[in-house]
Amino acid sequence: MTKASGPDPQSALVMVPRALLGSSAAILVVAAFVNMQLRTGTGPEVVSWMAVGWAALAPLVATIVRGQGLVAPPRASAEPAEAVTTRLQKTIVFFGVLESAVIFAAVALIASPPSWPLAAALFPLAVMALNLPPRRV
Repeated sequence: MTKASGPDPQSALVMVPRALLGSSAAILVVAAFVNMQLRTGTGPEVVSWMAVGWAALAPLVATIVRGQGLVAPPRASAEPAEAVTTRLQKTIVFFGVLESAVIFAAVALIASPPSWPLAAALFPLAVMALNLPPRRV
């Protein structure tokens, strides 16, 4: 019998950020469609303002948590396994915070009529896109 290998942090470092970016974009598109076409939201505008505020603040929070600047510098190809695992953990938290801003904006688009959260959500999406790790780590 062959021994089952554990999860590969290198491949997760490439796949997880792309999955979070893709799911964020998909949810935002659906919410924008609901806001523009169906206009079901009758909630208070304060939800939209809060979503816009978090979309502006989330990249700063994510950057502070990761501690590598707004756009992470490229890494050397030969890293110890512990360094890759630590970088993966920081990357997941970074992208998770940014995704929360996009999801909050999507909820605001559905819950209330203003469409400003759509424009605000493009900022954390752009930060996510700028920080995608290269396919070959």
